Amino acid sequence: MEPKIFRIGIVDDHQLILDGLENLLKSVENYEVVFSRNSAREALEIMMDDPVDLIITDVAMPDMNGAEFIQNLREQFPKVKIMVLSMYRTDLINDEDIDGYLLKESSGTTILKAIKTILKKKPKSSYTSLPKGVVLSKREKEIVVEIGNGLSSEQIAEKLFLSYYTVESHKKNIFLKLNVNTNAELIKKAIHLGVIMN
Repeated sequence: MEPKIFRIGIVDDHQLILDGLENLLKSVENYEVVFSRNSAREALEIMMDDPVDLIITDVAMPDMNGAEFIQNLREQFPKVKIMVLSMYRTDLINDEDIDGYLLKESSGTTILKAIKTILKKKPKSSYTSLPKGVVLSKREKEIVVEIGNGLSSEQIAEKLFLSYYTVESHKKNIFLKLNVNTNAELIKKAIHLGVIMN
């Protein structure tokens, strides 16, 4: 039987780290590096079309802080495993949201061992099921409710302490999941599914 190929994405703002990790992972037969990027936003866009099993990321990114990036990953791709590889330990990242945390000073052997352990773990689940097979995360449900209350993306971002980009990203996913194109269609469908009350 062919060994399972694990698809991996790397996100770090240092090219040297990206190159080093990519070379390290290529030494393992059943690891495939799908992308290696220095932009969290680019990584999220790629994941929409080409999801991976594991994301290895730093916490300090130029275009989005690590906590926000991890929150986006958790909510948009609940099955993805997340490993943080950073220069320092930080309290900004909730351990519940990630599957592993290593310092960049770790040896290649330690990193590979950690990846192997993480990939064997059962995925974290941060979503609940709705009728008709629709799956929305807790955050997506909150956003649907606020849209139902007539709030704009800017107002929702302010109320839920999110960035405008994060709200728009969630809205895009919600529209896709519920197969709607406008806020009016979304509200109608959300009432029908019981996400919001009429």
